[in-house]
Amino acid sequence: MACECAECVEHGGPNPTIMKVRFMAVFAQIGVALYGLVKERSWKALGAFVGSFIFFWTVPRYLICARCDNYGKECYSLYLGKLTSRIWPKQEGEIPKVGMALEVITLGTFANAPAFGLLKNRKLLALYMLFSNITMVTQFFHACRHCARYATDWRSECPSARTYRRFFGVGREIAM
Repeated sequence: MACECAECVEHGGPNPTIMKVRFMAVFAQIGVALYGLVKERSWKALGAFVGSFIFFWTVPRYLICARCDNYGKECYSLYLGKLTSRIWPKQEGEIPKVGMALEVITLGTFANAPAFGLLKNRKLLALYMLFSNITMVTQFFHACRHCARYATDWRSECPSARTYRRFFGVGREIAM
């Protein structure tokens, strides 16, 4: 069943204006990371950054997004449901915990490798961290907020959704 919250009803999914801001932050973060890591000749950090990004689109997407109810849809996680449908065929079954663990590892490496590689260039590190924090905050207050309030499947038990509910005292509001 499709979500019937006000945002999904009005826009047919996530608000496109908010998603544009989120995409700009992610692309700016990636751009600063690539520029800075090449400029600083931090090849190990660059390898970890690029490798984790590539890995992110393989096994975790196959294990998580290809099994999600939002497969093929413009979901709140930067439209990964739509993008995954172009790479992987739909899979049946539950989302395995190993998929969640791999996603945490790849996203952690992807987010933190540039910070280590830019330690000698404080200006680029500060700029990278600014965009990284904008990415995280917009994810938490847009996507995690939505799952904390409206998800009825495994997404409602995501640690980020539970954290949102804990901080903001929001109960699950199931869309009927």
